[in-house]
Parts: sequence; C-alpha cells; structure tokens
Amino acid sequence: MTARFRFVATATLLAMVPFAYAGTSNDATRIGRTSVPKAAEFQELYDFDAAAQTLPDATFPYEVRVHRAHVVMLAERGIIGHTDAAKILRGLDVVDARAKTDASLRTYLPFEAALIKAIGPVAGRMHTGRSRNDLANTVNRMYYRERLDEVITALIALRATVVDKAADHLDTVMVVYTHRKEAQPITLAHYLMAISESLGKSIDRYEQLYARMNQSPLGAAASAGTGWPLDRKRTADLLGFDGLVVDTIEGTAGWDHIAEFASDNAIYLSGLGRLASEIQLWSTDEYRSAELDPAFAGISSIMPQKKNPDSLERTRQIAANSVGALTSVLTSLNAIEYQHSVVRVPLEPRSIDALMAATHAMTGVVRTLQPDKARMLRYAAENFSTMTDLADALVRETGIDFREAHEVIARVVNEAIDKGVTANRIDNAMIQRAAKAQLGHGLTISDAAIRDALDPVRGVARRNGEGGPAPDAVRRMIATARTEIAAEREREGRRRDAQAVASRRLDAAVSSVEASGKPQ
Repeated sequence: MTARFRFVATATLLAMVPFAYAGTSNDATRIGRTSVPKAAEFQELYDFDAAAQTLPDATFPYEVRVHRAHVVMLAERGIIGHTDAAKILRGLDVVDARAKTDASLRTYLPFEAALIKAIGPVAGRMHTGRSRNDLANTVNRMYYRERLDEVITALIALRATVVDKAADHLDTVMVVYTHRKEAQPITLAHYLMAISESLGKSIDRYEQLYARMNQSPLGAAASAGTGWPLDRKRTADLLGFDGLVVDTIEGTAGWDHIAEFASDNAIYLSGLGRLASEIQLWSTDEYRSAELDPAFAGISSIMPQKKNPDSLERTRQIAANSVGALTSVLTSLNAIEYQHSVVRVPLEPRSIDALMAATHAMTGVVRTLQPDKARMLRYAAENFSTMTDLADALVRETGIDFREAHEVIARVVNEAIDKGVTANRIDNAMIQRAAKAQLGHGLTISDAAIRDALDPVRGVARRNGEGGPAPDAVRRMIATARTEIAAEREREGRRRDAQAVASRRLDAAVSSVEASGKPQ
C-alpha cells in the first residue's frame, strides 16, 4: 500500500467515525474556548498537503499492473513465447519490490533498465507494440478512476449527513437570505435539503465522468497504433476498464477527461465553499444563529474569547484553489495542438487530496453544528421576513392587487424601522395609516389575519407545495433523498466489485502464463 493510499484510508476511516477526535485533552496547541481535542476531519485540513504524493509516485502502482496485463496479452496472442512472458512476469515482481523503496525506478525507462538488468534482454520484449504515451495515459486513467470513486464515496457520506441533520430540524424555523438580506421564513431542514440536492447533482456528474474515465487507451502506442496484432479489449478487461478509447490519436492526445475532473471539482467545491461561507455568517458574533463545535474551530493565541472558523475558511480556500487547477488544465490545452504533449497540465494528487479533506471536514462541521433554534425563530419573527405573508394577507382579505399590497407594506416597514418597532409588533393601525397614504383609503383586515401573517411558523406551514419548507414537504424530500443515496451506494458497490473482479482476473491470467511458461 502506498503512502497516499494509507493516508486516504486513514482519513476516510476517521471521517466515518462520529466525534473521532485527534490528540488529547491536554494538547498544548488547543487553548482557550477550543481546548477540546481537534476533530480528525478538521486535522486532515492541516495534514493533507504534507502527505500529498507526486503524480508519478501516485500512478506507479497502476503502471506495474499495466505491464502484467500487457505481457499476458502478448503471450496469449503468441506475440511472445510463454516462457519469455513468465520470465518477464517474475522479473516484474522483483523490480516492483525494489521500486517501493527506490523512487528512481518509478518511471518507465529506469524501471525497464532495472528489469533488463534483473532478467536479461528478454525484458525488452515487454514493450512490444507499446509506447510510453499510451502507457502514461492508461495509468493516469486508472489512478483518476480510483480517486473518482473515493470522491464519490466522500460526497455520499456528506450528503447522508446533511439529510440526517435536516431530519432533526424540520421545525427549526429560520430566515432564508437573498443578497445577504433577510428574505422569508423557512426551516433549517429546508435549507439543508437544498444542499443535499446540489450534492446529488455533483455525485451524478462524477458518476458520469467515471464512465468516460474508465475507457482504455492501451494499444494506441505513440499515436498511430501498432502493426502487432494486439488484443486491446483483453488488456482493457484485465485492467478493469469498461471499454476502449477507440481512435489511437484520441487515446494519447485526449485530455478532456482530466479537464472534466477539474471542472467537476471546481463546481462541487464552489457549492461546498458557499455552504461554509453561510455557516460562517451564522456563527458570527452578530448573527449567533449557530455555533461551531469547538473541535472544528481554531484558536487565538492572544484573544481568549475567539473560536475561529478555521475549518470553514480552509474549506473556502480549497474551493478557490480548485478554480486555479481547472484554469491551468484548460490553459494548457488551449496552448497546444491535438496531439500527445507534456504541455498538458494534469490534475495533481494534492488537488484531489484537498477536495477530500474539505469534504471530510464539512461532513464533521454539519454533523456537529449547534443551531440556536430560539434565536433563529426570533430573527424570523422580528426582522420583517414575514412581510410577503402580510402583503398576501392584504390581497386575500381586501381584494387589492399584489403590487398595491406590496407598496402598502413597504410603507409599514419604513414606519416600523423609523419607530424601532419589530415586525411581530406591527398592528392594524400601522396598516391603515400606510393604506391611506398609499391608496387614499383604509383597508378592512382583521387583527387575527394580521397575527396569522406575522407568525413565521404558520407562514412556513402554509408553504406545503412540492419543494417548500413546510415539514411535510421537507419529509417528502428527505425520503426521496434517502432513496437516491441508497442507489448511489449500490452503484458505488458495483464499481468496486467490478474492480475487485478485474484484479482477480489479472492475477489468475498472470498465474496461468507463469505456469505454462515454466521449464519442462
């Protein structure tokens, strides 16, 4: 197992354990209001950079698998003898073991030279009908394919956490904002289900990309293919690909799958960054609508009152960096012709590790977030988010059109602000004064209708249409989301099972060739 795989496996495991905190309670780096141990998901935001691999190191394990599959196919096609193939396969085990501790062997030509030194000139037969061009493009696709699966897994876990949090807050009335101004009453559950829907679209994009990524370019050679009678479908099958990149030029020149990965990352992380930004606003001293768990907050070395939203800000930084990665990939493609070229910028492992760290951190943030339900409800009641309902009430009760009602209530709001009256204290007299000023006459509306319109809880309950914030409407969305998550997990399992089957198939094919190539 490579260093990257150890890191990802550990980080993923920690992310799946609720309240799995790193460190100890007397850790001297945790002081003040955040003296509790730092959450493991939060710590990952600090650790991923140092643990990141280079792309050659990250892709090397896949390269050895490609060597084995190619040699098996050459032997099965009679292009090389089984005795030579068996000798090459045994030599691969030797050099592969050396490469685990000798980084200089993790590129093709030094690896091939070491193989020739280990088993003699027969090693040169391994490269028959192949180029470093199709080799590199194949191992890249195998690496990115596995990282895509990790990303999808992390997003499914985040989405499930968001939905679970929503289910706990069906009656937590709050205000939805537009233009960073209070708009109308909703619930926290309603807001979170919007995040769930956005995550579902990102998962869908990644799954579609996986299908395009999982196509084998092996056999394209340098770009023009080869005169040797290769069986490209056989190597694709041994390596777990679903099909071929058919045209040999596209096999070595194509890079849209890399650009698409970078684009999907930037789209997803932009949404995650927006969630982080919103939670950061909620947790400010001015809003105080929600509190970060101290295990996901940073400290100040001088100000004892501080709980800095480091997990949120580092996530937002990662989101910003993802746009840079996409720009680099696209700019490199715009600068070259449609051919194989090292001008093309890859998506570095660090960029994907950053995405994983941000996803794990935000999963923990959402899971442990502490909303202030009473304060949220008070804001919804006092700060004029119910004014649309009040205008609607005028339309229903008096028969005036909505635009007239809109302008009457705007006058009411201006008077309330001028006099320091909160929204829930607006009365019939204020409405009558505004109506006379705007329309030239008063309006007949009951005090009960006004109180009903100014109650944010009742306003939420009225919005029971599909996709609305009423508890029943949100319950329906939660049920749908959980069905979708179950299907996402099922597809995730099928992808992993397919790769496990392909790995066993390759092992069996290697064993068969080695057995048939033994000296009699």
